[in-house]
Amino acid sequence: MESHPHIAPASAPPGSPPRAPDNELYDRGADLVEAAMAIRRVAGSPEAGRAVPAVLGCIESALEELEGATAALEQSVAQVTSTTPGCLGGRAGRVAERMHRGYANLQEALFDAHAAAAAARSLTSRALGRTSRSS
Repeated sequence: MESHPHIAPASAPPGSPPRAPDNELYDRGADLVEAAMAIRRVAGSPEAGRAVPAVLGCIESALEELEGATAALEQSVAQVTSTTPGCLGGRAGRVAERMHRGYANLQEALFDAHAAAAAARSLTSRALGRTSRSS
């Protein structure tokens, strides 16, 4: 994953004990939903127009990160199921294959959404540039 210097990663206060990975993962997922809801609330404001290209850039970066995250999530689940006795036999093996296809489809959709966000950002920047020059 590449680092995005304009986005400060959330971190635990110094000296606090490390959090359990499952709790941390869930909390970050909840943060993602909360951020999306906040963006949606403010997005319709005409005064927000100048920030739209930057927010689309953030969405673009987030989609790229989520694409990588889904690969890591799949790997995590695959590790758990591969070490659980009986998880890969018969029906469980078919479920694992469908899960893999589901993750592959999700990653492809995130890749496409990332490209769409990049295109929308570029077109929005151009549209806003034309609007501000013609005023």
